[in-house]
Amino acid sequence: MKKRIPDLLLILATAMAALSASSSRRPWKEVGVTPGEDHQEFLAFDIKLGPELEVERGRRLDAELTTNLDALGVHTVRVRNPATPVVTVPVSESAGEVLAMPVFLPGQIETLPKGRLVDGSLKARAEEAGVTLSVTGGKLSQPATLPKRMRESAFLDAAAVETLQAAGVQEVPVKRVAPFEWRHWSGRWAFLLSIFVMGFAVILKRMQADGGSTTTSAGVDLETLRALIQELSEASGALTERAAGMTAEEIHAEVDSILLGPAYAFVEGRAVLQKAAGMSAFALVMDPFSRGERQLSRAWSASVDDHAEEARASLAKAAPLLQAAKDAFPS
Repeated sequence: MKKRIPDLLLILATAMAALSASSSRRPWKEVGVTPGEDHQEFLAFDIKLGPELEVERGRRLDAELTTNLDALGVHTVRVRNPATPVVTVPVSESAGEVLAMPVFLPGQIETLPKGRLVDGSLKARAEEAGVTLSVTGGKLSQPATLPKRMRESAFLDAAAVETLQAAGVQEVPVKRVAPFEWRHWSGRWAFLLSIFVMGFAVILKRMQADGGSTTTSAGVDLETLRALIQELSEASGALTERAAGMTAEEIHAEVDSILLGPAYAFVEGRAVLQKAAGMSAFALVMDPFSRGERQLSRAWSASVDDHAEEARASLAKAAPLLQAAKDAFPS
C-alpha cells in the first residue's frame, strides 16, 4: 500500500489542479460603492434591499444607484466581469475576434441536406426565416434551404472578415473576456496546493525508485553482470546454430528460458552498470543489448504462433547484437 501512496497523491493533485483551472475566472468581481460615483459597470446579481425593494442584475452602477446603495448601508457590490461580455464592432476592425452570436449573410442561402439532425436552434432558425421543415424521426426528410449565416463562436480570420464584407455586413457582435488577474482567481490556493502535492509525490516516487534499485541490485556487481551478458550471448549463439533442426515448440522453450534467465537478471541489475561504469559505457552496452533482446522477444512470439522460420530469422539477428553487447562491456 505504501508504494501506491505517491500515485494516489498524483491523482489527487491532478484532480485539484483540474478543478482550480475550471475556476480560472469568476464572471463577477467586487467593487466598492462611493456615493455619487458613476461606474461603467453592471450588477452581476439582484440586490435585496428590503421586502419590497430590489435592484435587478444588469442595472448600471450609476451615480444615483451608488448614492442610494450607500444610504442603505451597502458598501460593496458584485458587478459583471467583464462589464460588457458582448460588444459590437465594425467588421473592418473584427479580425481576430470571436462571434458572440450567429450573423446572417444578406442575399446568401445554404441548403441543408436530407438526414440532417433537427435541434431546437435549427427549428428556431427555420421559423425566423419562414421555412417549414420536413422532419421524420428528428432528421430532415427533405433538403431545406435557409438564409446562410456564420455560426456563433466562429473565429474571424482574414477569410471570414472578407466573407462578411462581401455580404455587406457592417458590424458584428463579438465576445469580450475579462483579463486574468491572480487576485480574482478563486482557484489559486487549490492550484498552489496541487503543485505542492505533486512535488511531494514526485519526491516520494524518486525515493522509492532509488530504494527499489538498491534492493534489486543487492549482491549484484560488474562481475555478475559480465557473467550474465556472456551467458546470454553464448546461449543465444548456441541456440541459433541448433535452431535449424528444432521445431517451433522446442525453440519457444529455449528462448523462454533465456529471456526469463540471464536476460531478465541483466535488466534487473543494469542500474549497477550505469552507476559503476558511467553513462557512456552504459549506452554502449545497452544499445546492442536492447536490440538483441527485442529480437529474442520476436523469436519467442513467432515460435508461439508456430512460425519456426520467422523465429530462426529473429534468433540469427539477436546473436550478433548480444555478442556486440558482451564485447562492449567494460573490462
